Amino acid sequence: MLALMVAAVVMTARVSAKDGDALASTTPATLERPAHFKLVDAAPSVDALLHRLVDALEKKDLQALHRLRVTENEYRTFFLPGSAKPGQPARIYDDESSKFYWDMLNTNSIYAARGIIARYGGRKCHVTEKTYLKGQEAYAWYEAYKNVELRLEDEEGHQAELSLGSIANVDGQFKFISLLGRN
Repeated sequence: MLALMVAAVVMTARVSAKDGDALASTTPATLERPAHFKLVDAAPSVDALLHRLVDALEKKDLQALHRLRVTENEYRTFFLPGSAKPGQPARIYDDESSKFYWDMLNTNSIYAARGIIARYGGRKCHVTEKTYLKGQEAYAWYEAYKNVELRLEDEEGHQAELSLGSIANVDGQFKFISLLGRN
């Protein structure tokens, strides 16, 4: 029975062309990296991004903290497809899948941001050390500084560590991909 169904599909796929019969086929969809992808509110360097981070913490500004990370549009149209290995074609996700991945990342970042503000907010501090716990990694469309760990020091000399998600570098534009907020 399965063989008959397959044969029926193959026979149905035949189309008529002027020069004879041809089999209908669907060319796999491809995505090309935009020549320049503009990130909203991106920082010009990692250090500038971290300066914005400590400023948002000092002011307990949750919205400023969220502006430091990629938007839904940026994630779903650039970062997710561009997360293939260098030289590999872009990854193609259907709308439902890309929405699912964004929702997971966004939900985790929302909760992490609240925790970061609760723990570190309201204090004037500066970054004394930054480490990329999982190093740097190149992807097809961007580079990531993975699992950022910061050593912060306040005006009274108290030190704390803050572990965050990854920072993306897109043509010299820097944003957090996510916030983890582990300490």
